[in-house]
Amino acid sequence: MTRNNYGSLGGRRAGGAVWQWLIIGGILGFGCAVIVLLVGFITGLVGIGGTSLANAPTPTAQIIVVTATAAPATATLTPTVDLSTDVPLEVNAPTPSPTILPTLLTLPPTQQLATQSLIIPTSTSAPAAFNNQQGTGGTGVTGGQFDRLVAVGTRLVPVAGGQFNMGTTVAEVTTAVNECAQGYGGEPGTCLLSYGEDSFPAHLVTVSPFQMEVTEVTYDQYLTFLNIMGPGSHRNGCLGQPCMQTTTDSETSNVTFDSQNYNVNAAVLNFPVTNVTWYGAQAYCQAIGRRLPTEAEWERAARGDLGYIYPWGNTWDPANSASRRSIALTKVAIGSFPLGASPYSVLDMAGNVSEWVSDWYSPSYYGRPEAAGPDPAGPATGTEKVTRGGSWDTVPFFTRTMHRRSLDPIDANAETGFRCVADANSAALAGNTTGAPLGANIVPTPDPALLGAPAGGSEEAGSGTGALPQVPAIPGADTNAAPTMPARPTAAAGATLNPGG
Repeated sequence: MTRNNYGSLGGRRAGGAVWQWLIIGGILGFGCAVIVLLVGFITGLVGIGGTSLANAPTPTAQIIVVTATAAPATATLTPTVDLSTDVPLEVNAPTPSPTILPTLLTLPPTQQLATQSLIIPTSTSAPAAFNNQQGTGGTGVTGGQFDRLVAVGTRLVPVAGGQFNMGTTVAEVTTAVNECAQGYGGEPGTCLLSYGEDSFPAHLVTVSPFQMEVTEVTYDQYLTFLNIMGPGSHRNGCLGQPCMQTTTDSETSNVTFDSQNYNVNAAVLNFPVTNVTWYGAQAYCQAIGRRLPTEAEWERAARGDLGYIYPWGNTWDPANSASRRSIALTKVAIGSFPLGASPYSVLDMAGNVSEWVSDWYSPSYYGRPEAAGPDPAGPATGTEKVTRGGSWDTVPFFTRTMHRRSLDPIDANAETGFRCVADANSAALAGNTTGAPLGANIVPTPDPALLGAPAGGSEEAGSGTGALPQVPAIPGADTNAAPTMPARPTAAAGATLNPGG
């Protein structure tokens, strides 16, 4: 068998082959060196000028900081600051958040908040909710859902327009306080001079002719209104607010609601309705094309041209109204005291129930210029509404024609009712089947006994002219301007600011 022989090359001897391998290895080594240099030159590891990887500059590391806040869209250049100068650097301090102190928060008068302090118009048009079924453009007089209510509406009588003296004087209030303590036995603290401070100063007012309901709205009339409105309407059916309280809402209410109908004991159907909110009163009046009277209209109808202190004259008479100091010590049927009629034949303007009027209340309103303007309508906004006339639960001091009181318009109580008025040229003449023709000036002849009543501080106090009692004024008091009155007592002091509600 033949074996391959790797010990010789070309048949030469072993010694000659060594030189051959050395020559071949040198050629290969030189070629590899050349290739390595070319690769180094191409990649920049070896420079022509002797620069090598060993002495190449070390690059500076770039540090990237990642934060949670995104970089702004526009770069902000930092100004160069010359530290060689002594000019101090200006550094703007951060603007602090404003601090609002509750005691400094004030609202302009037109933004006062009230209960509900909604500004309700006092026009004779019915609210929008009443217009959908009426055929007279929303007047609420004929051809609509309230025809049945119009048919039982209270008779209207005209009240002459003109100028009269509204408000009171220090002398008159002083006399009233004395009468309260001496003449008809008011308890200590029942009547105070400070209770009359919001009726100052006396000022001339001009009102336009209007018509007023002879008596207050009754249960019979008001429940007709609610039953037309439908079940549950007493809760929010009056200008979006509660109309009245039922026996479910208040133990002083006489009205029951059985989930379908509103009812009252037949014995009180002809009594003035109470537990009605201001919104409930205004909505009723608007439903028959009428409205609540302004405070000036109410006082004009109660006082007449002679400025009576009570609707019938200047002397308190317990037989002329229902109050704590009269022959009736509780609420009675409307028209029970015909001798207590006002100069315009309006009944029950003193006692029985106090009455809502349209005005917002302000204790200082009489001192404002607008209070003496033509047909004043009270402040533009407020938190309480004015009530007038006193009630069966008040002493005569609070039944005086010029006395003012106030309530939250959402308040409904057993002492407050209402009556409506209409403009002189209004067609809302529901029930006006008797009495003088519209526009007639009903100014009865004053009672001679009243005109001749002696002056003084008792029940018989009066004047020789039928005007305010002629009693000495408080020393130094200017009865033609708003006097400085004692502060109203607080409930904590044991005084009742508005006795009888």
